[in-house]
Amino acid sequence: MAERVTTKESLKKLDAQLECSLCLDTFKQPKLLPCFHVFCKSPCLEKLVTNDGRSLTCPTCRHIVPLSERGVAGLRSDFHIDHLFEIQDAFNKAEDDNDTNCGSCEDGKATGYCNDCGDFLCDECQTAHKRLKYTRNHKLISLDELKAQVTSLVPPKKAVPHCSKHSENALKIYCDTCSTLICMDCTIRLHKDHNYDLVADVLTKHKEELVSSLKPVKEKLDSVQRALKDFDTRAKAIHDQKAAIEANIHKEIDEQHRLLDQRRAELVGELEMLTQQKLKDLAAQRDQVEITQVKLTSCLEYAEGVSKQAKTSVLKRVKQISAEFDRNTIQPETKADIELITKGKEPLQQACRSFLEVDHSGSFSLENSHTTGDGLKGATTGETKTVSFRAKTKSNRNVKRKLDLKAELVRLESKDILKCEVIDQQHGQHKINYRPLNRGKHELHITVNEDAVRGSPFPIAVAPSPQSFVKPSRVVRGVNKPRGTVFNSKGQLVVVEGSGATVSVLTPEGQKIQTFGQLNNAFGVTVDKDDNIYVVECGNHRVNKFSSDGEFVAAVGSQGSGNLQFSSPFDICYNRRDNNLYMPDQGNHRIQVLSTDLKFVRCFGTPGNGNGQLQQPLYATFDSANNLYVTDRGNHRVQVFTAEGHFLRTFSQKAKGKKLNSLWAIAIDSNDTVYVSENGPHHVSVFISQGAYITTFGGPGTKEGQFNGIYGLSINRNDSVVVSDLNNGRLQIF
Repeated sequence: MAERVTTKESLKKLDAQLECSLCLDTFKQPKLLPCFHVFCKSPCLEKLVTNDGRSLTCPTCRHIVPLSERGVAGLRSDFHIDHLFEIQDAFNKAEDDNDTNCGSCEDGKATGYCNDCGDFLCDECQTAHKRLKYTRNHKLISLDELKAQVTSLVPPKKAVPHCSKHSENALKIYCDTCSTLICMDCTIRLHKDHNYDLVADVLTKHKEELVSSLKPVKEKLDSVQRALKDFDTRAKAIHDQKAAIEANIHKEIDEQHRLLDQRRAELVGELEMLTQQKLKDLAAQRDQVEITQVKLTSCLEYAEGVSKQAKTSVLKRVKQISAEFDRNTIQPETKADIELITKGKEPLQQACRSFLEVDHSGSFSLENSHTTGDGLKGATTGETKTVSFRAKTKSNRNVKRKLDLKAELVRLESKDILKCEVIDQQHGQHKINYRPLNRGKHELHITVNEDAVRGSPFPIAVAPSPQSFVKPSRVVRGVNKPRGTVFNSKGQLVVVEGSGATVSVLTPEGQKIQTFGQLNNAFGVTVDKDDNIYVVECGNHRVNKFSSDGEFVAAVGSQGSGNLQFSSPFDICYNRRDNNLYMPDQGNHRIQVLSTDLKFVRCFGTPGNGNGQLQQPLYATFDSANNLYVTDRGNHRVQVFTAEGHFLRTFSQKAKGKKLNSLWAIAIDSNDTVYVSENGPHHVSVFISQGAYITTFGGPGTKEGQFNGIYGLSINRNDSVVVSDLNNGRLQIF
């Protein structure tokens, strides 16, 4: 059976809930802030208002509350607290649980409470309340139920207000259109065609919405409470860590003390041994000198005694003893030359300062750390590449502690992940090794403590291995001196053939299905998005346009240096981004840009060997970033420009100091691997898009894999490179 709640217990709980947490006194005009914290209007909230009167800060959660022109008075009153005050006032009138007076007859002792009227009632008045027409539907509860409401902070219901326009009717309907309470009569005239519903139903709906909206709040509260526990756990871990590290500090310093004491004992021992040896040697020397002293004294005394006799034998003996005497023999041979040699105090002092450090994860700086190495420039399949990562602190010193460094290589096409080998080389230096298995575009992701290092993910282009170019995968024969080639949208190969220069279309398998045109020394060819074909005639200094079916459409160009005039052009390429044609104008040392209807757009480039200057530009093509690569034949290099003609970079260096020579055609695959033909040595050199050299394949000859004049390069759908082997009359595919 549940314990009966007493009035005093209820009042005690009420008093705790009706106390302002700021002034620690009973609420005075309680105001509800938007953050749901309640404080007294005056002086608690008024003294928190900023100087400009526009806002105040909640002292509990630091939420900034904007104020209207009315200031604190414009904040919402907390009616919930007001209701609790009413209950408190009623209970305070009673001396004990049985002394509450009836609010209706004022004579009887209250035994119940009307939630609708807000009055305490005796037994007789409760009976009358149930009989009366206007009150028979009111909810009556016992005092114990009321006390339970109070202790659970459920405000008692107040009497239902009546309509100001129809005084006999209670306001039991809520007009959603006007956001106000109305009675039944109001729905007929004043609020006709409005959206309204019973107050009880509206309250139920709002309660459901409130309960639903509180669910994520409770979830967030749970998360916050868990986080607060994590703070406590983390604080304990820090204290425990501090105690453990402090113990290690004492241990390490005590060990150094022990070693220093041991060294002191060793030095003192060595000093004692050396001192005793020197004193021993000195004592032996002293004995010899004392013996000499005795001899000399005896000789002197005896000689003085017999000097008056002047015997020859005595004189002879004295001379003999005197001759034996040597002054050097009486000097101490053992020297007082012991000294303490100090080999510099600085190294020891520096060691004392640096052999221990108190470090923390916050000292590691992503901004100061850096990633370098050839492995960032690209790789080939099956090749192990290395990247170096140097971890630095915020003070730009090497990080000495162990870091949680992870690295993985992600292939963009398939999302395959290759874990990289990470080697900690101490003092913040790390080596990252990766060995890609597939060609294509990759990203190298490097993280420290789950945070990406500066620059990560790094784009990595993986090109085919040099071994893949040893022999062609396929050879298409029966092609008459092939020159420029290009693939159309159907995967068919368009190739310029022969000295007379016709254009042929081949199936992906190499079967010739169409031949058209009769051109003068044509070389380069390209197609646009509609498969229209553009062929450059070097002999006629012009470009010809054909439909995808081989029908002649138009031609433009003549020899000269003006717009739409050319000097021995060799190639043309199409830019899908701007739908324009880019044509190296060899003799004029520039690039002319044409629209697909062969109108002049712009040109760029000037003669010379500086950056952005050209000398006999022959072939050109675009990479995936819409950058234009030009074979600058006269300068023996490849230059890279934006589509607008701004210089980006140049490259020409190959292995062992060798440079590009007699370069001609150029092609770039979807991985931005760059292929450049060199007609002098009859081979193709391979680079990554940034210009790092990969390999060279081919050489002069007639065997498969050898070439005799390379005047065209193109890339098929499989990223295989098609080489026009002109004088061998074939196309070799690698």
